[in-house]
Amino acid sequence: MAYVLEQFDLTGKGVAITGGGGYLGRPTALGLAEAGATVVVCGRSEAPLAEVASEASTRGLRGRVIPFVADISTDDGVGAVLDRVEQEAGSVYGWVNNAYSGAGGKLLELTRAQVEASVAGGLTAALVAADLAARRMVKAGSGGAIVNVATMYGMVSPKPSVYREHPQFHNPPAYGAAKAGLIQFTRYAGCHLAPHGIRVNCVSPGPFPWGAPAAQTGFVDELCKQVPMGRVGRAHEIAGAVLFLLSPASSYITGQNLAIDGGWTAW
Repeated sequence: MAYVLEQFDLTGKGVAITGGGGYLGRPTALGLAEAGATVVVCGRSEAPLAEVASEASTRGLRGRVIPFVADISTDDGVGAVLDRVEQEAGSVYGWVNNAYSGAGGKLLELTRAQVEASVAGGLTAALVAADLAARRMVKAGSGGAIVNVATMYGMVSPKPSVYREHPQFHNPPAYGAAKAGLIQFTRYAGCHLAPHGIRVNCVSPGPFPWGAPAAQTGFVDELCKQVPMGRVGRAHEIAGAVLFLLSPASSYITGQNLAIDGGWTAW
């Protein structure tokens, strides 16, 4: 039996992460490469993906980061990413549904287009991508792991008081609804794919604001008041959880949702 640290080793494992050049995707991709994985980071913009790959190379990580421009809202786009993982690593071991695209909107003002965009970007794209990735894993016959990135607002409602003085950071109602669906899909897929040796789990980040505007307006201070730990999350704090759920260290865990929220949903 491997020691605990050895169970986090992903040397040579092929993993794809959508939105891999973003605020949370970047440290996650680097963390997986640090564990030895061959990581294909995909997204619609080449520059941020190339930056992640360059950082991985500069830091001399054990694994590799390969940038790949693709639109994962289409079957062809997902297929191209999976092809690239197989090309680089031999087979698809892991898939991380990190990307999100959607629309705004407020309750009592919603349009059908806004709701459909949020559901398409927050649920449909991730569900279909996970299914396509699982097909490759089943075909290879070596099992695998899928991690979905949801949100604490798929578990609890945003507090209106937090956003009253900061409406520009308002959380759209369809966003949380779509992510709640992703959490449920995690349970479903975790149960139905278990006979194939494929584990499916989810992480639900809490307050992880990014960019200067949030800090300058005092919005971050307002968020901190809602967190038992008294602070917002730091981007790298997602990476360890995703690595754990992809690695053999979590070999007896499937269909679960891990809240990374400083205790927000435990109040």
